Amino acid sequence: MRTNDGKRALEKGAGGERLNAEEAHALVQVLSPDHLHALGAAAFKNRCNRYGLKATYIFNQHINPSNVCSLACAFCNYGAASDAPHAYSLDEAEILESVATLEPSEVHIVGGINDIWTFERSLQLIQSLRERFPDLFIKAFTAVEVAAFARSSRQSIADVLAALTAAGMNAMPGGGAEIFAARLRAKYWRNKISAHEWLEIHQQAHAMGITTNATMLFGIGDRWDERVAHMLTLRECQARSGGFECFIPLPFQPGGGNISTAGPSVAEILAVLALARLILDNIPHLKAYWPMAGLETAAAGLSWGADDMDGTIKEEKVAHMAGARTPIGLARRKMEETISLGGFEAVERDGWFKRQQQANGR
Repeated sequence: MRTNDGKRALEKGAGGERLNAEEAHALVQVLSPDHLHALGAAAFKNRCNRYGLKATYIFNQHINPSNVCSLACAFCNYGAASDAPHAYSLDEAEILESVATLEPSEVHIVGGINDIWTFERSLQLIQSLRERFPDLFIKAFTAVEVAAFARSSRQSIADVLAALTAAGMNAMPGGGAEIFAARLRAKYWRNKISAHEWLEIHQQAHAMGITTNATMLFGIGDRWDERVAHMLTLRECQARSGGFECFIPLPFQPGGGNISTAGPSVAEILAVLALARLILDNIPHLKAYWPMAGLETAAAGLSWGADDMDGTIKEEKVAHMAGARTPIGLARRKMEETISLGGFEAVERDGWFKRQQQANGR
């Protein structure tokens, strides 16, 4: 790939033009310091054309009902066998009380694949949250969990999604995608649904009016071309179904070092954010996910294309049981200060990325 191809791709991406597959791959052919600077500058220009210097966050809470999981993914330090010392399971009273105490705008519910939190019990949790907190935005269950619910209840994916929506679910998270590279899926999470199944479930959700997130796990031995290919696949899916609201690149957390002793570097994290901003022109929002990237790196990521820093995230367990050293929760003021120190205007949002208000104007 010629250097001029990369320069042309940067110019097109900075101006918000669609990059073809060859141009997208050209962005990572030369990852020299000068090129990284140009990549970040192009992503920043694209981001500012879309959102100016506003950066959003949400007052939210993660609910992880249980880490007991039957999938035994090789990279995961969160999932546990039922008899493992770190296995846990919350009950409904604990969950409802924690939400009542915190009063978040949004809850984000994901857990392990197990017989403890069955589909019926999970459905009842959604119903209870909706009844008790009618204005709460409920983002619940990954495509992996939805597929497990369909199998265990002997229902179709559509029936499961319809039941969850009727119970009060507003949207789906993007977890479980990992990275679409077949060689890594076979090596590290062979028991999880395939990339095709993950995409099909999200497209089915979109067809039913359910918006979802999309994710990519990176820093697990994946190559730059595989990262670009993952983004291009998501872009194609979005062109068909149109329901992805946000893309969230997730830096691998090495935890106990069962796969690697180190996750991706800060430069890699920022470069992935920049690539996402330039390639994923049809997915509106890009999140710098601070629990896994680190607070300072995520704030820097706002200058590399991201427009959102997720939220205050009380009670998050997945990243932290995997070894993340970030604080478990942030107060509104700390989130606003972090965004402001990065040179951006903090705006608190709702779960729809709408009804935005000035964070200091409530």
